[in-house]
Amino acid sequence: MKKLVFALLLFFTYQLNAQFRCQDIKQELQQSSVNTLSINNNAKSDTIDILHYNIELDLYSIASQQLKGSCTIVFTPKLNNISQINLDLLELNIDSILLNGTTLGYSYNDTIIHVNLAGSYKPGDTLSLEVNYHGQPQGDASGWGGFHFQSGYYYNLGVGFAANPHTYGRAWFPCFDNFVEKSTYHFTATTQFPNKAYFNGTRLLQTSVGGDTLLTEWDMTDPIPTYLTSVAVSNYEEVHQTVNGMDGVKPIMLMAKASDTTTLKNSFQNLIPAFHALEHYFGPYVWQKIGYAVTTKGAMEHATSIHYPISLVNGNLGGEDIMAHELAHHWWGNLLTCKTAEDMWINEGMAEFSSHLYLEQVYDRARYLDEVMKNAYNVLKSAHTQDDGYKAISGLGHNYVYGYHVYQKGAMVAHNLRAYMGDSAFFPGLQTLLNNNAFGNLNTLEFRDQLQQISGIGLQDFFDDWVLKPGFPSFAIDSIYVPSFSQTTTAYVRVAQNTHHAPGLFSQVPVDITFFSANRDTVSRHMIVNGSTSTATFNNLPFQPVFALCSYNGRLLTADTYDQWTLGQRNIYIPEKGGIRFNSDPGDSTAEVICMQHWAAPKGKVSAGKDYRVSQSRFWTLQGYDLDTLENNTEAIFYYDGSSSGYDQDLAGVSGDSIVILYRAKPWEPWTLWQNQVRKTNNISGVIEVLDPKPGDYVLANTAEKIGLKNEPAKQEIDIYPNPSHGTLNIKFNEHAGEEYTISINDAGGKLIYQDTVQLSQNTEVLEVRLPKTKAQFVTVTVGSITQKILLK
Repeated sequence: MKKLVFALLLFFTYQLNAQFRCQDIKQELQQSSVNTLSINNNAKSDTIDILHYNIELDLYSIASQQLKGSCTIVFTPKLNNISQINLDLLELNIDSILLNGTTLGYSYNDTIIHVNLAGSYKPGDTLSLEVNYHGQPQGDASGWGGFHFQSGYYYNLGVGFAANPHTYGRAWFPCFDNFVEKSTYHFTATTQFPNKAYFNGTRLLQTSVGGDTLLTEWDMTDPIPTYLTSVAVSNYEEVHQTVNGMDGVKPIMLMAKASDTTTLKNSFQNLIPAFHALEHYFGPYVWQKIGYAVTTKGAMEHATSIHYPISLVNGNLGGEDIMAHELAHHWWGNLLTCKTAEDMWINEGMAEFSSHLYLEQVYDRARYLDEVMKNAYNVLKSAHTQDDGYKAISGLGHNYVYGYHVYQKGAMVAHNLRAYMGDSAFFPGLQTLLNNNAFGNLNTLEFRDQLQQISGIGLQDFFDDWVLKPGFPSFAIDSIYVPSFSQTTTAYVRVAQNTHHAPGLFSQVPVDITFFSANRDTVSRHMIVNGSTSTATFNNLPFQPVFALCSYNGRLLTADTYDQWTLGQRNIYIPEKGGIRFNSDPGDSTAEVICMQHWAAPKGKVSAGKDYRVSQSRFWTLQGYDLDTLENNTEAIFYYDGSSSGYDQDLAGVSGDSIVILYRAKPWEPWTLWQNQVRKTNNISGVIEVLDPKPGDYVLANTAEKIGLKNEPAKQEIDIYPNPSHGTLNIKFNEHAGEEYTISINDAGGKLIYQDTVQLSQNTEVLEVRLPKTKAQFVTVTVGSITQKILLK
């Protein structure tokens, strides 16, 4: 029996499931938070420019969670009459503050130090302010950011997910804690041997200074914001490598405990190929070294010294996308940094896109396309539930800065920007953008305007539609005409556009049309779609097409996702992206099928005199080869879900018992009732089995018509018991080996308090679930298409 334990706190669930990317924990925290605005901590950088930090740390007693520090801040005023400086420092004890050896007065509220400079200063003056302090450095309320003391590892993570602002350098030294203040650093630390201290930049010195005290010095000559500074202390062993970069030989330093160095090297065997891939796409790696330090939590993109979770150091390549994501931050986030938290997609969306992109260079384009299409499906399926609605990727509130839209949809949008611009403009344009803004900051509109100017390509429509507004476009063939009398093959195509939770139609979209021949050859051409429908003529096709699909080749990711199978090779075909399950008896005959799910309402009309109320949420296109050879042996199973988190609320709200499947062979034909279907219902959710499916379009609808429709009570394929529950549930799956199910729990007010996906390994499997504690009298548990209210005792 496989057991799932739903922890009392969602954060603890994160730990149990071993999710390590920073947005994973953020998404858990968001579910119980109220959206707020991010504090813009940039204003202080308008008056003072901090040039350099010299940080001296006594970490000898760090195992006792104590440090002593002296931070000398070298700064210059940007305005006249500067007589005060306000520094961020979190809950540490201040011993003294001096300016050029003279003690200064200050006030401190455990968050901000107000320092009276005892004089008035102007641009051109350079001052050195020394702050001496001690105490226990803090973590943030999420349990992720700030300082950690665990299992012999002592380190910081520079982003506080529950902190406002999110930048969290203030957890261990006084600073201007924002995204725009970039400075150089010198670090000096003493530790108790065998513990050694690692920081940003390159090591200048490591020596014994008597007894078991070890002195270390590091120099970070490239300017970085405070949240990218790092310190990691442990009894590390070092793995040294080098790589020939565009700017010369770069040292690689990987730090782990001695027992973990072998698995570390195995897990990082694609580090150098990933490095070359990222340089190929984005230009030279300009930093002093490539560094990763193993820690208990992470991952965090500290410049030149990434903190990487021990659980991903397991000897396999399961975490290589995270390795690549954090390395990619040395272009996106570290070299070019978002100006405000609302522009976080520049850091995280572009880095997540890069973690997909490197697959194309290290493996092949097919691997890359598979990854980006899976990501697009997950965005369409989950982003709105993770982030409490459909959102843009720019301008999000504080609680969604590290959410699903910023990371996953941000990666999807970056891929689409590549499609809009073309590789010949996209990659050189980004390289120039990075070079022009190296060690600087951009907001979203500045990013757009500069890339537009560099490339000469108008990007106003793209940013308006994809970056600044929520939702997605969906495209489907509305008509296709191929004259048989033409000496060359010409196709006249009309494409229909609809939208998935977008405020309006998208403009000037370069949609790819893939044509399929009778011999199963394909060719893709693109057209510009603008408005509800657009037409194009495609001349000199290499064959006479038998059908065509939009958004098939993955060049542009839209609200259209699909599965492709060869039926007849096995019994069950579980949907991954197409939304239709197939049952097919293995035999001598095979058929190739493409199931495309359009996440938007279809165009077209219903048959005259019919009461059909067509779904406004989605429809499907089924195409392929030799489906007629599988007659009487194949059924297509359509799931519908009218629950609060389902896609078919518009129909189930009328009546679950009236839901049917409509069909049309061609997009220009009216919708008619499919005559051979069986509906199996469980309240507002269920399945409809379509027997002997044919190529064409399918859609869910409401109707009172009963002709040809068989109603059967749903086989209790999933049992949820006991009810009432004293806090524990059993979920029994019958005959579902190999299938994937989403389990959701909503509180009495309908708020999603947990969502996870399980993969079943046996035909009959029972999961034991401990329910989250709540004061409510009941919760609603949804498993696949089954929804059940569970009373709590």
